Amino acid sequence: MAKKNSRSKVVMILAVLVGLVCSIYLCVQRYYIEENSMAIEQAMDYDAVVNMARNDGYDLDTALEKCRDAGITSFTIYDTTLNKLTQRGELSVITKLGFQLYYPQFHITNLSYDYYLIGKPKGQKDAYFDEVAQDLKNRLGSDKVGRIENDQYRILGLRGVMPELGDLNLGIMTADANTIASHGFHVILRPTNYSNPTPEQVAGFFKRADTIQNVSGIMFVGKEVLGYTAAADSRKDMLTFTADHMKQRNMPFYMIESVDQLQYNTQDGMYDLAGLLHYRTARVYAMAKEELEKITPEEAAMRYYISDLERNVRVNLFPLYKKPLHGMNLTETNLSYIKIVSQKLQERGYSFGNASIMPVYYPNKILLAVAAAAAACGFLFTLNLLIPLSDKINYILMAAAVVFGAGGAFIAQGALFLQLMAVGCATTAPVAAILILVDKWRKMKLNETVGYGRVIRDGSIGLSYAVAIAMVGGLFIAALLGNIRFFMEFDFYRGVKITFILPLILITIGYLYRFPFFGQTVDSTPNFIFFVKNFLDIPIKMGSLVLVAVLGLAAFIFVGRSGHTAGVPVPGVEVEMRRFLENVMYARPREKEFLVGHPAFFLMVASVYRKWPQIIHYFMVIAATIGVGSMVETFAHIRTPFIMSFIRGINGWITGMIIGILLICGLAILQYMTAWFGKRVKPRD
Repeated sequence: MAKKNSRSKVVMILAVLVGLVCSIYLCVQRYYIEENSMAIEQAMDYDAVVNMARNDGYDLDTALEKCRDAGITSFTIYDTTLNKLTQRGELSVITKLGFQLYYPQFHITNLSYDYYLIGKPKGQKDAYFDEVAQDLKNRLGSDKVGRIENDQYRILGLRGVMPELGDLNLGIMTADANTIASHGFHVILRPTNYSNPTPEQVAGFFKRADTIQNVSGIMFVGKEVLGYTAAADSRKDMLTFTADHMKQRNMPFYMIESVDQLQYNTQDGMYDLAGLLHYRTARVYAMAKEELEKITPEEAAMRYYISDLERNVRVNLFPLYKKPLHGMNLTETNLSYIKIVSQKLQERGYSFGNASIMPVYYPNKILLAVAAAAAACGFLFTLNLLIPLSDKINYILMAAAVVFGAGGAFIAQGALFLQLMAVGCATTAPVAAILILVDKWRKMKLNETVGYGRVIRDGSIGLSYAVAIAMVGGLFIAALLGNIRFFMEFDFYRGVKITFILPLILITIGYLYRFPFFGQTVDSTPNFIFFVKNFLDIPIKMGSLVLVAVLGLAAFIFVGRSGHTAGVPVPGVEVEMRRFLENVMYARPREKEFLVGHPAFFLMVASVYRKWPQIIHYFMVIAATIGVGSMVETFAHIRTPFIMSFIRGINGWITGMIIGILLICGLAILQYMTAWFGKRVKPRD
């Protein structure tokens, strides 16, 4: 059957090579886009920093200069509240009774309001009162807010109840924002949406934003973006109104990454707004304060550093520790870990300033169609490794594959088609890589055991070959999914767990087709029935149950550690190993590759050359598939820069090969020592 379809398989390979050239070109384009997006914006909460610095005895200028030295470029500023302003001494809020007792000199007898807001005397400059009055009217309505005429003081009457009135989000104070800008920092606006917002309210926010200098972006607070309304009939118009104002001011949308590192913290209207902005967005990493308190400053710094490297994070929003480290005050404690982040990022070539905003990039349709058609031919090639088909059938299926791949790239709208093609590449590439090599060694006639030296030589060459084939699949994935929606994770690769499991199922099918279990291969329906009957007749022993339990635990860890869900936790020792590798290598290799799959590849070769039991050979084939499959799946993380995924695969190959060689050397030494001791120990006559 192999000779029967050899010509069509050659055509499939040629098609894959043509698609590979297109994919490489698209990956190079993607690389340059990512390389030109290397500016990081580092931000802290302005109010929190000011309060912390005051408690530590620093004036504002000194505190901000220390932040600059640590690498801070921006400060976030939130809507203010009456409570914040009264605590700072900018305004006073008193009850009706208090107003009667303490301000009788105003001779105001008609006290119809519940509370009274008193600003500074009219002879002094008051940077807050007028804006607060405007915000209170916008939030509460004119019927609940009124100016009290007085020759000496600015006075406002309020209707409402405490404590809700004191905690009501008002607006961003221009004076505070421009204080940030005057010290040379960028300002990140963090407004809260209005209740049932109107165009006038949204326009009012942007009108005030126009008076603020050095605004770098906007990061909404709460469950909704600015302009989102519960009224479905006007929702799109309101979000379009917000988007138009942001586009007019060249104001990007900063979106906070979700705690599971997949997409973003949910806010109503956020994805619609991002689309209306044509994805002029930046990804923000903001660690929860509760999480920060559980870890050391060094670990906190590594998390921010890795987020920037691996997830296209371009805004670091730093929380603050509540307690100082020994020998340091609270300001020094917090700025110490931020400084570590800054130093590490500078060493990797990142710059600081306004966050890089990726351009709206979509790959060339023709190149994408060629790559998709070639990928479909690759799927057909893998099918022939599992179920050999005749040349005639292959040519028919190949034509259908080209139409499906190319047509889908041109016609399909949305991400589903691209995701299906990526899943296909992630599934078929590792299966093809291992089965091609398994066929090579299966055809070898080995009449005697082969030495460990040849195991190392052929294992190294074979692993390199398998990695190269797997890399082809990875390049196809990187090209097919390489667009702005995947870069910024508005779309993402789905089916991570499937692409870990499905290759193992397919490789098992291919293995049973090639190697005899219970005396014959499973290459036909009667043989499959024979295999199932004999498998079900296997006697259950305690050792078998233990083996099944171990394999079940391994499978649970293997699947549970994949994807973005919580899954199986990572032990502390492994975290330490990861941090070490992240510090010494450009891209940390994945454990499934350099600790499991690639070393198992050498054992797979050894099981053939050293004539080990077939069951060992099978499990080593499975483990080797895990290694190359993990490498292909690495490229499906499109939020990770392409060059990092590529180097991660190379690092996994090299370190895995080194560990594999050491493993074989260890087995050889162990065998020689065992043989030597066996010869030395003899029974007495």
